[in-house]
Amino acid sequence: MSAFKNIDPSESTNKKRNSQSGDRFYLPKAVENLPVVIVPGLHNSDEQHWQSLWQSRLPGSQRIHVDDWDTPNLAAWRKGIIDVLENLQTPAVLIAHSFGTLASASIAAEFPDKIAALFLVAPADPDKFGIAEQLPQDFLPVSAKVIGSSNDPWMTETKAAYWSLLWGADYLRIKNVGHINSHSNLGIWSEGIHLLHRLVRKAKQQHSFRTVTKPIAA
Repeated sequence: MSAFKNIDPSESTNKKRNSQSGDRFYLPKAVENLPVVIVPGLHNSDEQHWQSLWQSRLPGSQRIHVDDWDTPNLAAWRKGIIDVLENLQTPAVLIAHSFGTLASASIAAEFPDKIAALFLVAPADPDKFGIAEQLPQDFLPVSAKVIGSSNDPWMTETKAAYWSLLWGADYLRIKNVGHINSHSNLGIWSEGIHLLHRLVRKAKQQHSFRTVTKPIAA
């Protein structure tokens, strides 16, 4: 069952400013040796985006490839995820943002044996793209965390909570951080690292991840 929580980032401002060396050592621990796939949203994630900062500190992590980052094409994002997962022998942690969260949820519903956990940040409203009916309409068969913002222009907190409940994901609402991107000035986003660690730890407690040999049929 999903859990709903609220936090105010102003209460822990100092935590955002952890030293880079400390974060560099902690991030690999957060994913507990599982493969990591970075799934950005529209326009990709720039160098100051927390996804990019995390990827630079996660040896072996891979970012999906999309030919056209500026066109919201669910099939293209799905293909990008599948192309990475096909070459992995162990279920992966998908770290997704915005439109990328929608594709990630779609893939997890179809290929749960390839997914260890879903970290879904600032999901975009599928109704903006006319793809709501193409997304999972029931609990996802993997551990998932949805993180939304009270003033996200791409998804109201009510809708974020709705999709979290529909997918059986834990839901966390952060106060006034916009679309939780580079414009939110989160830096390395230390709170996010802690949330990721909790998700992965929970997933490992619930599942025993083994080598996956079954190929994905696109």
